[in-house]
Amino acid sequence: MLLLLVILSSSNTLTILVRPTSELLINSLSLLFIPACVGAFFLDDITMAQFPNLLLVIILSTPLSIIFLVLLIKAIRDSEDA
Repeated sequence: MLLLLVILSSSNTLTILVRPTSELLINSLSLLFIPACVGAFFLDDITMAQFPNLLLVIILSTPLSIIFLVLLIKAIRDSEDA
């Protein structure tokens, strides 16, 4: 993604070529999420019984992931400064 950003930022010709396709995708973005939302309505009883556990894992893992990422970024920055 970063490579794509750098390439598109450096070349106006490529940006002009990609613009029609990207605008079409952005305009249709909501349609790309419909299958996932519809699939949630057809969850069976086993999945619904495990839903509290899944929710707990999501709630706990999100802040842990953020904390780990912060510590990792600090470690990388400290190693570059040394």
